[in-house]
Amino acid sequence: MNQRQIALNILYRTIREESYSNLLMRRQLEQLEPIQRAFTTNLVNGVLRKYETLNAQFQDQADKNTSFRLRIILCMAFYERFFLKEKDYVVNNEYVELCSDKYERSFVNAILRRNTTFREPEKEAARANLPEWIYGLLKSQYSEEELKQIIETYQSIPSIYYRLNRNRCGYEDLKKYEIERINDEIFTSKKNLLHSPEMKQGMFYVQDLNSSSLYRHLDLEKGNTLLDVCSAPGSKLFNCLDVIDPKDAYANDLHEKRVDLIRKKAETLGFEGVHYLNEDGRKLKDVLDVRFDRILLDAPCSGLGVIGRKPDLKFHIKPEDLDELQVLQLELLRSMDPLLKENGILLYATCTLNRKENGRQIGRFLKENENYQLMEEDTILNGSGDCFYYAKLKKVK
Repeated sequence: MNQRQIALNILYRTIREESYSNLLMRRQLEQLEPIQRAFTTNLVNGVLRKYETLNAQFQDQADKNTSFRLRIILCMAFYERFFLKEKDYVVNNEYVELCSDKYERSFVNAILRRNTTFREPEKEAARANLPEWIYGLLKSQYSEEELKQIIETYQSIPSIYYRLNRNRCGYEDLKKYEIERINDEIFTSKKNLLHSPEMKQGMFYVQDLNSSSLYRHLDLEKGNTLLDVCSAPGSKLFNCLDVIDPKDAYANDLHEKRVDLIRKKAETLGFEGVHYLNEDGRKLKDVLDVRFDRILLDAPCSGLGVIGRKPDLKFHIKPEDLDELQVLQLELLRSMDPLLKENGILLYATCTLNRKENGRQIGRFLKENENYQLMEEDTILNGSGDCFYYAKLKKVK
């Protein structure tokens, strides 16, 4: 099976069956050589990221009988032609070969020969490469300039950022990798370090640039106790463990497998003594007899802030999901009060841009709980990393 066929299979399952592209690629790319893996990854993510624009290249020439598989073949072909700048004859030959029968080959060949010039989509949502409902939601909640910034973030190929584990090494130990220091904690590299010996030894771990700064808003001090309510994959917890003793930290997640992943990663990084819990966050108040100085609630959300890094999310999330998530988020917030000490800090965060999951949730919580003060609140739209929201609340009595 060649690299384009594998890409086609991944894209079909991701868009049509709502599977997760990163999990599919992890399994299927093993069949390819390293250079082919890079091309296939680029092709899959590129089509997902530019899907609406790619559809606009042939939408008026397709009909209800055009199979979904054929539509994806055409999207792949136009991505290679217009964004990877592949030669026309290569594109025509390769994608006609992916067709199943004479009719499909004739159809794809005709469209590819007819459409050799890029066509800018007429609809705003298609130009933004977003489903109509997501584009409409963002347009109603953000200014024109903010919306432009969000879309630019979505369409940019994100960098891989790494966070230094000072328990294991310093920057001087990584000189051979041509790293670029972003700050004292975060760096990038021209080389892919995901499978390097140093990463396997826990000398650093992957973490988004913006996400890595969140722990600072907890105002952690040595001796503080911390509850990380929805901890997986654990990177925000590990940030905190640079300040507090692991024995003062409680890491919880609803899914047992994810708790195991956090535990194994913590062991690799050298953090021993963390208390691990596998509970519904709303029930922690019933199973814990501990009160905490700090609580981090990185709540389940629609993920609209990380579409740039995970473009398949726009095919998975549905408008009706937002209502269910908002109920869950508010229930989680309400469940934190019995667990937080007086003068303690509750940090609420999401990786979504939907204001109903963010500021409006905090507004409702503050109306119900007059003994809390809003200390800080911000929506991060920095194009260098993922977008997210946070609110820092202090329990004053």
